[in-house]
Amino acid sequence: MLEYFMKYIYSRDMIKLWEEFLETFKSCILLDKEKGYIYVRNFLWYSDSKLPEDKQPVLENIITKYLPREDKENIMRTIAQKYRDEGIQIGQEKGIQIGQEKGIQIGQEKGKIEIAKAMLLKGYPMEDIVLLTGLSSSHIQDLVMEKASN
Repeated sequence: MLEYFMKYIYSRDMIKLWEEFLETFKSCILLDKEKGYIYVRNFLWYSDSKLPEDKQPVLENIITKYLPREDKENIMRTIAQKYRDEGIQIGQEKGIQIGQEKGIQIGQEKGKIEIAKAMLLKGYPMEDIVLLTGLSSSHIQDLVMEKASN
């Protein structure tokens, strides 16, 4: 089954391939059913990602034609869950990336503030502190006021 599907996946119309696959491998699909449709699910997941949206209902009709209804619904739910899981994983990864970037920005800002405070203690002129740290003069003025109040 796997060899057949992989052999023709690029050279044929995906819909036609599925129809031929389901017709040709009826006995193998029954064996796959005993294992929870491992191959059919993976083939379908791959095909669904490559198939244009307007062709997906056609593929679903073909699967409905060859597989029992309860199996078809179970397979489609499994694939939908896989998409949801992938979406969650991608969202988590993106969230971690954004958090790391934000953390770096905050760390850099704190580093600039610490350098500005040290420069103020050493008596550097305001213009030099602005130039070297990139902080605004108003921000440095706030640090001066904070230093004066302590």
